Amino acid sequence: MGNSTIKKNVLISVPNLSKTGGVSSYWNSILPELNNFTDIKIQRIEVGGNRKNVFGLINDQLRFKKKLNQNIDLVVLNPSLGFRSFFRDAFLARSLVKSKISFLVFFHGWNLDFEKSIDKNYKRFFLNSFGKANTIIVLSRDFEDKLNSWGFKGRVIVETTTLDSSLINDFSIQNKIEKINLSNKIKILFLARLEKEKGIFETINAFKEISSIHNNMELTIAGDGMVFNEVKKCVINENNISIIGYVEGQTKVDILKDNHIYCLPSYSEGLPITVLEAMAFGMPILTTKVGGLKEFIEEGKMGFFVNVKNIKDLEEKFKFFINNKNKIIEMGQYNHSYAKQNLLNIVVAKRIKKYFDKIIS
Repeated sequence: MGNSTIKKNVLISVPNLSKTGGVSSYWNSILPELNNFTDIKIQRIEVGGNRKNVFGLINDQLRFKKKLNQNIDLVVLNPSLGFRSFFRDAFLARSLVKSKISFLVFFHGWNLDFEKSIDKNYKRFFLNSFGKANTIIVLSRDFEDKLNSWGFKGRVIVETTTLDSSLINDFSIQNKIEKINLSNKIKILFLARLEKEKGIFETINAFKEISSIHNNMELTIAGDGMVFNEVKKCVINENNISIIGYVEGQTKVDILKDNHIYCLPSYSEGLPITVLEAMAFGMPILTTKVGGLKEFIEEGKMGFFVNVKNIKDLEEKFKFFINNKNKIIEMGQYNHSYAKQNLLNIVVAKRIKKYFDKIIS
């Protein structure tokens, strides 16, 4: 893929890739593709996971500085905009500034409350650490605007999360369309951590209301979290609502194949991978105009937005799909095609490699 005989060394800071999480999922998908390029050598260093262990944090810093002595051409930091991750990786960034090594920052998570703390107290600290990056990647235009308001002068790129292409190896959009046409049911999927802020109770209440009139609906709730038991009690007498807990692997694939509409009316979000997965499996998206979703979802093509905490909005959208099964198919086809062209790890890795090349050159 590359023409140069001299490999450039790229060091990427990652969490424990054997554990679940958005950042782990992203790099587990992207790293194998980046390793296929012949003109770069990817190294990785695990940071974080120390919780309150101060010595672990110090060890991260020392191991990181040691790596910088190995002729590194570019470093990629992967923080979230939250208290612990922000300060841990900010000190890594300051080491890079001191060593005069080019670096790129990819903010995967973005805590709006901590954003306010930076506004009030840490703006200068930001500019003297992450602000020295050549490029910062974020998942929302709102986050780009905030970086600019803090005085960041480098390049800001709004990116997406990604999907492992192997996930849809055995999936056929035509088979799904045929099954939707043959089915008498409209199958709705909620797949996320079970937390109030994900809009799970709005989903349940809207579904109960509309299914009392239209009995050809099913709701599947997949996930685990803080309100799992509360959700379980809420749906205990509902024959057309299934709660199946945390899913992964083939079980998750089967659920994505089987359901027709994906529902995630979150109070706040970045760009969750479950939305991308649902799109790849030919599902319209019902969600809220928050975070990275706000610019990413093409309303009317990919699905619809509902207002945060608005049960009536959800009811109306459920009713729309009940009366317009052709729209489930039309949006599902569009989403599947979009995902294949823009979101698979093979495609995203090529974009990431171009960002690396631009900085290194």
